[in-house]
Amino acid sequence: CAEKEESDDAEPTTFLEGTWKKACSQSGSNSYSEYIMVYKNTSYTFYSNVYSDSACSTASRTIRYTYTLAVGSDATMADGSTTATKVTQTTVGVYETVKTDALVSELKSNSYCSATDWEKDVEKDITSKSTEDTCLDLDDAIGTVYKDVIKIKGTDLWWGVGTSDKDSEGYYTVIEDSGYDKQ
Repeated sequence: CAEKEESDDAEPTTFLEGTWKKACSQSGSNSYSEYIMVYKNTSYTFYSNVYSDSACSTASRTIRYTYTLAVGSDATMADGSTTATKVTQTTVGVYETVKTDALVSELKSNSYCSATDWEKDVEKDITSKSTEDTCLDLDDAIGTVYKDVIKIKGTDLWWGVGTSDKDSEGYYTVIEDSGYDKQ
């Protein structure tokens, strides 16, 4: 009887594996957002779900950002006793789904992201337009690599403080609770 060989091409899982969610909160003068991060193997997907109500029950749009993920070594933070894991995330794509007829009409008439063919509940790839000022006006181009440090404390995800000093490799040296909880 031959032994069954294990596949060596299976993607590795990471300590971040799973879904992390940040509670509904106000994100604009008349909008509220719920943020969800999904880590699977070497990919990371960030969902920005926008709603018109404070209960986050009436959806207006979803923007989905995709990244590749690489997990590095542990690093000691500036306090000398806390450790966190170095991670790098590289942007791959940006996609938007419009959830209301009114927003579809608005985006079509404004040629949002250089498109006039918006449809309700149909995801549109806006990757090539995401940095344009008529689109999301993102500061960083697709392919940008972000460095961070992450630590899991119970069901809480902690990450680098954006204003903290960085180490010689460009990773943050102070962490804080991100507000994301494991689902």
